[in-house]
Amino acid sequence: MADGNPLRVFVATPGDLAGERTVVDTIIREHNARQGSDATRFEMVGWESVRGTARRPQEAINELIGECHYLVALFKKSWGSEPGSPWGYTSGTEEELFTALLQLGQEDRPMRDVWVAFLQDASPASEITKLRDQMSNQHSIMYEPVSDIRDLKTKLTQRLEAWASIAGPKIARHINLLPSSGKDLIRAATLRRDGEKLVELGLPENGGKNLKEAAVLGGPPEQLAYAKFLEHSGDLDTAQSVIQSAIDYFGKEPGTLHTPSAAEAFAALAGLLRRKGSDRDAIGRLQQALTLLKQDDPFATVVRCRILDELGLAHQQVGEMDSARRSFELALDKRREVGDEVGICQSLVNLARLQVAMDDLGAARKFAEEALSGLGKFPPSALLANAETLRAQVLLRLGLAADALENTARAISINRQIGNTRGEAISLLVSAQCLRASGDVPQAIADAEQALALNEAMGNKFGQDRARWLLERLRE
Repeated sequence: MADGNPLRVFVATPGDLAGERTVVDTIIREHNARQGSDATRFEMVGWESVRGTARRPQEAINELIGECHYLVALFKKSWGSEPGSPWGYTSGTEEELFTALLQLGQEDRPMRDVWVAFLQDASPASEITKLRDQMSNQHSIMYEPVSDIRDLKTKLTQRLEAWASIAGPKIARHINLLPSSGKDLIRAATLRRDGEKLVELGLPENGGKNLKEAAVLGGPPEQLAYAKFLEHSGDLDTAQSVIQSAIDYFGKEPGTLHTPSAAEAFAALAGLLRRKGSDRDAIGRLQQALTLLKQDDPFATVVRCRILDELGLAHQQVGEMDSARRSFELALDKRREVGDEVGICQSLVNLARLQVAMDDLGAARKFAEEALSGLGKFPPSALLANAETLRAQVLLRLGLAADALENTARAISINRQIGNTRGEAISLLVSAQCLRASGDVPQAIADAEQALALNEAMGNKFGQDRARWLLERLRE
């Protein structure tokens, strides 16, 4: 490979295939030995790479899968042992297989392909037979029957060569396959993905239906995605109830608490409390959420930075500016380390808001415009709308209200497109302020009235009070 790093192949097997694991390792080493200096190489990864952990052991294995490019699963006679899975998986190997299948459909995960080998046996477990039949009917290209060790060597070697020949950017794929529990987790993940995309495309009602169904079928990731949609729609109480469902899962399932997913759920609740005005409560909860992050993998880094964002905003709201700056700058440093371009822009927006609060409008404008420049290459999002609104607020305070109207117009349009009612109400209010300063009182009244109506629909008393105050000034 051009960067010299091997592609990682996770090998999932029940306990009766220890010898076959050794064979797979040998096949991978032999493949690498035949390659030239610039050719694609592979590295075998498995449960052996996981160190001791206080969590459910399978959770640590699943995180390891999240760093791999391929998964090879082998089945023969035994289905495997019960992993204590809250998802209903009946063997650790099944959970590993479906973890990889889910990640095939996630663009931000490296998983590119899965290969399942069914080794010949006179009386395989019934779960193996059902899985093989299901794959035969729906995904025959992803599995092969294997007669013996020689056949395994031949077919896996061919699979490695095929993977090496097409090594390049990942193309996300979504696989319809049911685990032994019958719970359609892959469908839940697909509904979540489609729901989020429909919202981005300006169809929030359709997207919301998908996200709601995903939350019913799936688990914490789907529940948090639906809660985020509800929060943007202004339904904070229902969002809190959905987040609590995710938290309940982590609270009752042994070994799942000290994970990035659990930290994300607890942080989501803290962030919602912050939006309801309970900033002190949010600070304590966010600090506790950080203690759940024991890893330093890419997903853990993303979650850690999100928590630092929320923590900084809460500190800022209670006037602890130095603490807010430390949180924002720490998140920015981590995002720059891993090259998270969108995350960097989020940090810049946070720092810009902090500078506004500290009356350093020059620095605030610089951060806001840097964020807008960075977001220009990405599709419209709530973050882009926030950055547009922020720049408008800065220009308004600098006495450049007329220049800010383009920013408010774009922010209103984006928020409407993605169904971000809360963001739309804020951008309408800022637009009304800029229009008032520019002398267009009739349009300012129209925008302020729209902002008031949206805040009334959401039950946002603070937003209502701000809109009413502005309308009183406009009608004097």
